[in-house]
Amino acid sequence: MIKKILLALITIVQVLFVILAFVLHVLSKKKMGVMRHFVYTNNKLNSIYNMENVMNIASIIVLIIIILSIAMFIYIIKKKPSIYLYVLNISLFLFGILLISFFNIFSQKTLLSYYYMSLIFFIVYVAEFIKTAVYFMISIKIE
Repeated sequence: MIKKILLALITIVQVLFVILAFVLHVLSKKKMGVMRHFVYTNNKLNSIYNMENVMNIASIIVLIIIILSIAMFIYIIKKKPSIYLYVLNISLFLFGILLISFFNIFSQKTLLSYYYMSLIFFIVYVAEFIKTAVYFMISIKIE
């Protein structure tokens, strides 16, 4: 019971984060103050950190999680624990592919809210990975 409530709560938080990313993108196109803030923040982040390397490290982390997802999927095929675990694992894999595509297709020059959206999507992806890993560990323990 607690497991279902916790997984539903994490999913709701993930959806709210995705909505937040969409709202930030829309506001970055319509409101000049938000545009200025994003331009200032992008320049500040680029001067403090090497954001290309940070985004490459994030892509490598996502790629490692995708490889773990494939390994989990192979294990799931052999053990066949539950349909929900299939769905979680496939969503983890597909969202990882989409996230790497987002990192490689867009940049801060083409999308003002790129760093914010990347951070939000990365947080959502890590939450999805944690949710899948916890459900995977629980389903293995039950068997």
